Amino acid sequence: MTATAPAASPRGDAPRASEGPRTPGRGRGRLIGWLALVVVLAGALLYGVVDDSGPRSAGDRARDLAESIACPQCDGQSVADSDSSASQAIRERIDERIAAGASDAQIRDELAQAFGEDLLLEPGRSGVSSLVWTLPVVALVAAVAALAFAFRRWRGGGAAHASDADRALVEAARAEVGASSRIEDADQ
Repeated sequence: MTATAPAASPRGDAPRASEGPRTPGRGRGRLIGWLALVVVLAGALLYGVVDDSGPRSAGDRARDLAESIACPQCDGQSVADSDSSASQAIRERIDERIAAGASDAQIRDELAQAFGEDLLLEPGRSGVSSLVWTLPVVALVAAVAALAFAFRRWRGGGAAHASDADRALVEAARAEVGASSRIEDADQ
């Protein structure tokens, strides 16, 4: 077997060390890096989804629910921020339902049935409305994958290999430039 030296750069310089053959450990390091990135992203998403703040008081639940429901009489205000009679009635209804042991989802569903789905400031997390929650995550993952693919192509595309015909053209051009520079030197 004959060992070949790395090709010289187009300027005729000696090859750089980074242009040499790849080492077997680089692929494994890259894989570990990607796996670490996936683990960190998955951990961040899991941390964002899981509510570990502990049990909430009835007042906290009522306030959170009131902030997630729009005032039926006011434009752009939640039930928590509005002083209208309808908002006060909804806040009282929320307090009654919490005292009766209803879950937050049950209370939201009852209010949505009574006043319409437009009353809810947060979209549901199931059915078609779940797309509001999942599409941004899917778009982010697709964008990161597209960037990784593009960077990989850009990095690999830098090493162009000249054919024998290309090398012959370069040598002919060098010979022509060398001959014309010798003629200019002789004229001076």
